[in-house]
Amino acid sequence: MQEKKIIIFIAVLFILSSVFLFFISDRYLNSEAQKDWWSAYFVNAKDASLNFVIENHSQNNNFHWEVSKDNNKLNEGDVNISKGDMKSIDLNNINATGKIIIDVSDGTDKKEIYKNF
Repeated sequence: MQEKKIIIFIAVLFILSSVFLFFISDRYLNSEAQKDWWSAYFVNAKDASLNFVIENHSQNNNFHWEVSKDNNKLNEGDVNISKGDMKSIDLNNINATGKIIIDVSDGTDKKEIYKNF
């Protein structure tokens, strides 16, 4: 009789622990759950295109981007992206030779991506 109670106790403990861990894991894997971040990345890092994406999961909605080469500004722009959205920036009109740097800022943070051609 005592062994049956121990087995039931361990089974219930295992089930409760599993449910708790699945809940915690799901909450931390959700990019919107109490997180404040944004990122900038190339659409395709291996080709010659400079098209990039800004993905926003922060409270800031206004972003400024600049494209430069050898400290010379080639292009710039502002974009408004709501929380949870992403925006692709098309830069096919830029002659890509050498090291092209793209700086993206939300007013407080600044991130840089670049490609060498």
